Amino acid sequence: MNDIEIFNQDPLWDEGGDLPGALEALFTAAGEVLDLARLRELTGLGDGALQQGIEKLQERLSGSSGLRLLEVGGGWRMATSPLYKEMVARLVTTTRSGKLTPALIEALAIIAYRQPVTITELNAIRGVTSSANQVKSLLERQLIIPAGRKPVVGRPMTYATTQAFLLHFGLKSLHDLPRLDDFGEGRLEAQALAALEPPLPEDGLFGDGALETIEDLPDEGAEA
Repeated sequence: MNDIEIFNQDPLWDEGGDLPGALEALFTAAGEVLDLARLRELTGLGDGALQQGIEKLQERLSGSSGLRLLEVGGGWRMATSPLYKEMVARLVTTTRSGKLTPALIEALAIIAYRQPVTITELNAIRGVTSSANQVKSLLERQLIIPAGRKPVVGRPMTYATTQAFLLHFGLKSLHDLPRLDDFGEGRLEAQALAALEPPLPEDGLFGDGALETIEDLPDEGAEA
């Protein structure tokens, strides 16, 4: 299949449509990350054609366009252009309730860098008596998930990060986490993750700040 056939294929769209336009419609309608596997299901096209379509769509959404297609969390999602963030911020009148506290950042950072980990391991690394409240809050925010039981006495549950974690911090994968040796001494994981914590709101109507719909959660507790 040549380029003309790829980018003007029936019956995916009406006369006059093309693959970048079809992908733009899918990403906009989804409002979330779509990966290649999902795009293959939706379009019936192979990875090569889809990659070409994504590249052409990103070219189309450059310059003064109000939208951008961002690669994040193992796929792509639509976001508003940072060129217009101040104007868009006026429309987004509610603040993101999912802003992470220092205690949540610390617990999440350890999970991200040392996953899968148990609550007991979190306690030992953090030097506190219980991290259960932070784990509960992170589970409710869908930033972590249970990752199976550790094969030791008592078989405690372990925890790992989710795709929502990658989205929150704008990471393509865990390989994009900051290197710990770039941060001084002390609790390096928390310092590294805090450096990525985005301000409010950052990327407009289709970005993390605007799409956050989590209601205010109970206080995760104060720990030293």
